[in-house]
Amino acid sequence: GDGHDMGHGMHMSMNGSDECGNGMAMFFHTGNCEYILFEGLQTKSVAGMVGACIVIFCLAVLYEGLKVLREYLLKRALVSGSKYQEVTIGTKGLSDPQVKSRLSMISGSHLTQTLLHVIQVFVSYCLMLVFMTYNVWLCIAVLLGAGAGYFFFGWKRAVVVDINEHCH
Repeated sequence: GDGHDMGHGMHMSMNGSDECGNGMAMFFHTGNCEYILFEGLQTKSVAGMVGACIVIFCLAVLYEGLKVLREYLLKRALVSGSKYQEVTIGTKGLSDPQVKSRLSMISGSHLTQTLLHVIQVFVSYCLMLVFMTYNVWLCIAVLLGAGAGYFFFGWKRAVVVDINEHCH
């Protein structure tokens, strides 16, 4: 550390051929040059970074909303089926076609939950990878989005601990 590379993440070369020539820094850094998830998605200006932060913020809010939506749909499916199951499982057992359909892996409810789970896992890993750019602005966008999402959606949750979370 002789201090020559303090603004490394923000410098722009004069000829414009290599605007973000600092590779992937494995430490927290600021700056507006960053590849975000895809090679084609690179911010090269302050406006680009602000736009990326807004999109990442919204993605993190969506992630929190998705968790609550899945929980809501699961509760609704269980409540709509629980009264009938309690009565019929004791008397007729699992031979009753109504009960069989409620417990089926191929029910519409379970397929919806599976699809939403896959989307939730994908979004969670995308947010994790964005955080792993170590860009302070993108990390703040993820954190603020998660906080805002929890503020808007989390108060409706009955369960505080989510056993389905993968990266928090």
